[in-house]
Amino acid sequence: TIGSGLEPAPPAPARGVLDSLGLDRPYALYLGRVERNKGCETLVRLFQQHLEGGGRPVPLVMAGPVLMPIPAHPLIRPLGFVSDEVREALLAEARVLIVPSPYESLSLVLLEAWNHGVPALVNGRCKVLKGQVRRAHGGLYYHHAGEFSEGLAWFLDQPAGARRLGAQGLAMVDREYRWPTVMERVERFLSAS
Repeated sequence: TIGSGLEPAPPAPARGVLDSLGLDRPYALYLGRVERNKGCETLVRLFQQHLEGGGRPVPLVMAGPVLMPIPAHPLIRPLGFVSDEVREALLAEARVLIVPSPYESLSLVLLEAWNHGVPALVNGRCKVLKGQVRRAHGGLYYHHAGEFSEGLAWFLDQPAGARRLGAQGLAMVDREYRWPTVMERVERFLSAS
């Protein structure tokens, strides 16, 4: 597997980009198509259980085309499709990216979050996501509601630890997913063919 290449993250957009959306910080971020097949229905349920169980309240920002009903809740913020500028700002300021998909071959949004130094909380039932997080030491994974709630609480209560995991994810992106490294692998593959 050769992988995909990423440019270094652009400088963080002006803070006003997110202020205009009225987002409270810190927040947890889901980025991508908001649909059942991406695990979003389960994410919403786990998030509500986290809150109902006395978990620390935090906004869940869901950015991307909405293809399923999302219950009205003051802490769930579906933004729909967002501009590139808003997308970059969301990634730059998120406390944690949540990737609930049970089916991923390579999560580009996970790499993009790490590119911004943002750690991840991923679905541990997806072997690829779990493997990415374990290799990078760039986040946590969950298998059930209790682990989801504990993981989310840890990211909120341990900002220095969250930054450390995000930095480890960024180190993996720097090591494995920068274009020169990816192109060197492509050239090696082609010359060996």
